[in-house]
Amino acid sequence: DNGSGGLIAYRCSKTALNALAKSLFVDLKGQAAVVLLHPGYVRTAFTEFLGFIDPADSVKGMIRQIEATDSNTEFRWLDYKNDELEW
Repeated sequence: DNGSGGLIAYRCSKTALNALAKSLFVDLKGQAAVVLLHPGYVRTAFTEFLGFIDPADSVKGMIRQIEATDSNTEFRWLDYKNDELEW
């Protein structure tokens, strides 16, 4: 979502990480899994504590996604609830 503008450096860094992850998936296919994880809108100083999820719950959910991933896992973008996000 970029309806608000701003945060240019943050948005650029996220875009670069997404491109890196996709390239790593192609280069390492069959050797290692690469999955993008979205932590959710977490209650932190970055969100001015307005997020919808506590940090511990976000981390627990992302760990579940990591543990469910192996070298045969297709490239995907998941949130902490295991919902697949559009690429």
